[in-house]
Amino acid sequence: MTTKSNLHTHSTFCDGRNSIEEMILAAIDAGFTSLGFSGHAPTQFPDDDCQITDIDGYFNELETMKRKYAEKITIFKGLELESRVLGGKRPVIDPRCDYTIGSDHLFWTPEGPFSVDYTPEEWNNALKVLKDVEKLMECYYEELVSFAQEVPFDIIGHVDLYTKFNEGGRFFDENDPRLRNLALYYIDKLAATGKIFEINTGAIGKEYRSTPYPAPFILKRLHQLKAPVIISSDSHSVRTISCYFDQAEKLLKDIGYTEQMQLTEKGFVSVPL
Repeated sequence: MTTKSNLHTHSTFCDGRNSIEEMILAAIDAGFTSLGFSGHAPTQFPDDDCQITDIDGYFNELETMKRKYAEKITIFKGLELESRVLGGKRPVIDPRCDYTIGSDHLFWTPEGPFSVDYTPEEWNNALKVLKDVEKLMECYYEELVSFAQEVPFDIIGHVDLYTKFNEGGRFFDENDPRLRNLALYYIDKLAATGKIFEINTGAIGKEYRSTPYPAPFILKRLHQLKAPVIISSDSHSVRTISCYFDQAEKLLKDIGYTEQMQLTEKGFVSVPL
């Protein structure tokens, strides 16, 4: 495993199971040289039970831990932004962040917002309301593309998150050429923003998927477009801090990637896989 960092990390400040310090110690044990925390940024939605409620406490704790473990590991301060906050507005990036991830856990439709990763039942309800998978994908990607174009976050999180509950074709056929072409149409738009694409192993660790996000056919297009990528584990506990990184590295190498991005104190740089 050549990946020695993870920028998609959650703690008990949001919906993670372990404290910031416990996650840092796990990263040190895993041989990491750096670790970034990407707690769910506040949205102010009253039913958002994942968002950080003590944002000042979060950044203060990160700064304390950064100093405490400075000789063992580099700590980066970040947030995972939702595409919209209360009032339907775009999020504003907190200046205390070293980096940010932009994710679309909700997609917005004329019938209201729907979650793509909360429960299979809610996903299926959205499908029933929207009538077909193509419409669902269009709503999801239109939101994600406009978010990426309007907000200067660094990393696009789990770009095909709408497939989370679809292992084995539970709700739709992911090999359908129409759906693949539709996804690639939007991937091209996202790649044009110049952002980094996350290779996210989190759903494997949670036993929802057998492969990382995004699907291999999307990764092949990203490689053709020379889009930068970064491996992350979307870790919510110490046991998944580097879950399936070997598998993700092999997948990227098989497609033709020879490097990925890594955050340093001077910014993002390319490093060998």
